[in-house]
Amino acid sequence: MKKKLTDLYIKSAKAEEGTRLDVYDEKATGLMLRVTDKGKKTFSFKYDVPGTRKQIRVTLGTYPQISLDKAREMVEAYREDLRNGKDPRLEKVTKVTVTSTVAIKTFDAVADEYIEKYSKPNLDSWKNDVQLLRRPRAKWGRRPFASISDDEAMEFLEEVAAEAPVQANRCQSKLYQLWKWAKLPGRKYAKINPFEGLPAQGQENPRERVLDDSEIKTFWVGLDDPDCPGEAGVKGALKLILSTMVRPGQASGALVPELHELESKAPLWHIPKIRVKKRRDIIVPLNDVAVGIIKKAVTDEEQTVVFPSRYEERGELQRNSLAQALTGRPNQRMGIREFLKMDHFTPHDLRRTAATLARRAGAPRPDVKATLDHMEGDVTDIYDKYNMLPEKTVVENILGGELKRLLGDKL
Repeated sequence: MKKKLTDLYIKSAKAEEGTRLDVYDEKATGLMLRVTDKGKKTFSFKYDVPGTRKQIRVTLGTYPQISLDKAREMVEAYREDLRNGKDPRLEKVTKVTVTSTVAIKTFDAVADEYIEKYSKPNLDSWKNDVQLLRRPRAKWGRRPFASISDDEAMEFLEEVAAEAPVQANRCQSKLYQLWKWAKLPGRKYAKINPFEGLPAQGQENPRERVLDDSEIKTFWVGLDDPDCPGEAGVKGALKLILSTMVRPGQASGALVPELHELESKAPLWHIPKIRVKKRRDIIVPLNDVAVGIIKKAVTDEEQTVVFPSRYEERGELQRNSLAQALTGRPNQRMGIREFLKMDHFTPHDLRRTAATLARRAGAPRPDVKATLDHMEGDVTDIYDKYNMLPEKTVVENILGGELKRLLGDKL
């Protein structure tokens, strides 16, 4: 949208919920007003990088802290830079003031210190932080940490959101936390947090996806196709989610010592609290289908990981390996969903599908809730890992029976 901006228009400009409004000024070429659905109004200068086809947006400031006249003056100054062969974005970065201590700290160095001194000692899920910081490392690894601007932060998030909206939001949250940690006394590796105040770029929709019976057949049978992309371990972990209702991270990280009495009529899987959302040990009863998946995966008596990664140094699969296998990589490899010609679904949707199958077959709602490990907050639930074990066993067996009915000899 393009029009001659006025103070009257800017004051009245609104964006509909869940959207943002971008208006380009007819008077100052490249000046853009962005209005969010929360009412925040920001001036930016948008231009083509000299010698390329790439467009960059440099944030000028928020309205009314930055007036319309001031924004136009700033745009004219930046356009003068362009005429003189200077890149306004790089000119802005060079104005960041850093101390000698900050100057020698690259993004990689700060990220390494954050993982070792904060994530590992304090978070059971520290490996997720390692994963989330991989893409920012690839972009900024050798850059001085304090030189990264809010414009670059926004540009990076927009790039990620174009491919993976939810991942963009998770990454944004982690980068905000990283800078917040880096600014604390004793470190002060940066004076500003470029991710502070930035709106979430990924549009997340409520999770409602449930695979129907035909999709379940396509998914299960398709995973056994030798041409289907993905590691054998990934495929086994995905099937285990659908046959047990466990969380994706619990399936990908399953260890052989956690499994008990697989040859008995009551096989059990003891999942340690490090992989449980509420941080307490739980027990998952295993139905025939789940036991079959596990036995197919564990082929070596010395094997300690149920679904080992093909990268030996990593041991068990990483949780995000499951989502990546479903999605694939643009222009690199096909994902499982594309190969099977299925609509979008996530590993977590398999868990929801399993719960739906059990409920449809008559499993009581409270028992399914317990099997999903959705706590009521009772103190007894926290300490009693055997809580509702008989009821959960019935639910798991109902689920196994439904899968047998649907898949028949395809199991």
